[in-house]
Amino acid sequence: MESKNLIRHLAQHVHSTRFEDLTPAEVDRTKQCLLDCLGNMLAGRFSGKADGFLRHAASSIQPDGATIFGFQKVTLEKAAFCNAAFSRVMDLDDGHRRAMGHPGVVIIPTVLAVGEVLHATTQEAIAAIVSAYDVYVEIGMAINPYSYTVKGFDTTGVAGTVAAAAAIAKLKHLDMETTKHAMAIAALHSGGFIEYLSDGSSGKLLCPAWTAATGLRSVEMAECGFTGPDSVLEGTHGLFRCFSENADLSNFGATLGTTRHIMTAYFKAHACLRRLHAAIDALLAARKQHALSLENVRRIVVSAGDFVLKADARRPSTLVAAQGSMPFVLAVALKHGKVSHESLQTSMGDPELEAVQDTISLNFSEAISARQASDSSLWGEVQLEIEATDGRVITQHAAFGSGEPEAPMSWDELQRKFVDQLQRTPAASDALRLASFVAQFDAIAGVDTFVQTISLACPAPNAANPAIAQGS
Repeated sequence: MESKNLIRHLAQHVHSTRFEDLTPAEVDRTKQCLLDCLGNMLAGRFSGKADGFLRHAASSIQPDGATIFGFQKVTLEKAAFCNAAFSRVMDLDDGHRRAMGHPGVVIIPTVLAVGEVLHATTQEAIAAIVSAYDVYVEIGMAINPYSYTVKGFDTTGVAGTVAAAAAIAKLKHLDMETTKHAMAIAALHSGGFIEYLSDGSSGKLLCPAWTAATGLRSVEMAECGFTGPDSVLEGTHGLFRCFSENADLSNFGATLGTTRHIMTAYFKAHACLRRLHAAIDALLAARKQHALSLENVRRIVVSAGDFVLKADARRPSTLVAAQGSMPFVLAVALKHGKVSHESLQTSMGDPELEAVQDTISLNFSEAISARQASDSSLWGEVQLEIEATDGRVITQHAAFGSGEPEAPMSWDELQRKFVDQLQRTPAASDALRLASFVAQFDAIAGVDTFVQTISLACPAPNAANPAIAQGS
């Protein structure tokens, strides 16, 4: 399409999207994304990472506000902020290979919070989620992989801010012009970059939280009459030029309305950065097929392109750093047969795994790099060469991580993941019932009813800090 007024084009798409026009498969995929995000959100809420966020929200109790699960109702912004952060804690949130980053972690907590306060129908919520995923992916695909892999911008905060504003505007039934201004204001204030990976600090959790809050404020400003430029995306000083040096607009928005980008989202099987997943899948496949273990593997060579090679940090001292370390996660996978939140936590400082990391090396592959030049979505491709102590040399290849549209997770697989996520929450015994409840989301009367049912299964625990437990 012609490269001007692109934000207006996206806003028109959001404004015109209707639940009635969605196919059953698109509705089902939306419920899959909801189930996956809710599992992450509840697991994150009842993890040790939640306390600071609850202290942040404790002064904002509002009986007619929005719900923080396992806490209380607070102001709309604080609820969206905290629930988005909780959804990121486990590092198992959905994503998109071509757009990069994580749409669901921003869009779904925001839709649940706003939908609860507005008493929106669940069908309105689904339309908002689907159209917001479209916005996120269109922007993400235009700027990536360059924006993320080279410049280090976090697409979750760049595309996610505009997508959050789109979802809120949709739920509020704003007219097209106000929707456009809300999205443009959000684009002007989008951002976030991944330097937090250098030391495992808090930016990884704060990024989706800040993004949701910015989306809310952008809509509020548009409703008050503030405006944003039509050229906010493609302009001389617009989002595309600021966040990328080679934004591809050749097909921008070309399939909106006929292709729903939520259908090409991926789901995670491993609790770490997506760029590590292909290597984990390859190692786990070889481990199973060849009965590999810490005792019979002498060395592992990971051949990959530049982006994967950046994940070569060793002996991480924080969980976030562990989630981004290729040698560490492969050592964990080799020992435990999985890379879960718990296996990463319990493996921190394990002397046996410290030694194993020294046997894992990352090498640049000309062949993989050449394939990535022709198909940039293969940024996670790897080939593993595993040398066993008996002299065997095993090679294993993976072009991308499991859970992609080419090898999708079924509802049953996502339900098992959901049940596992809830095992460390007050809702553990209700996990299967809640999964069935999510499966009926489009038939439930309203988002407030949905949130209330989930909330009743997740009462606030008697925390060591009574201010957090009671919100005082």
